[in-house]
Amino acid sequence: MVQSMDKERAMGIIKHEKSIVDFFTGAGTGIAVSCLFSPDSSIRTTVIIVAIIMIGIGWYKKSKNDKKVFQYIKEHD
Repeated sequence: MVQSMDKERAMGIIKHEKSIVDFFTGAGTGIAVSCLFSPDSSIRTTVIIVAIIMIGIGWYKKSKNDKKVFQYIKEHD
């Protein structure tokens, strides 16, 4: 029973982290694509930089999350 509860808790954490990753990569991509259709300005450049940073954060968090998942699988095999 304890193992079952531990598994559910771990899966909840993994799902939560995945939603954060999806937010950063999705929002960053959406912002970057929407800036392609706006006129050139310093604000557009700043927003594109922020979007690229958000995508980078999403990729970084995804790699950390993948390591946690693989470690969890390795521990429970």
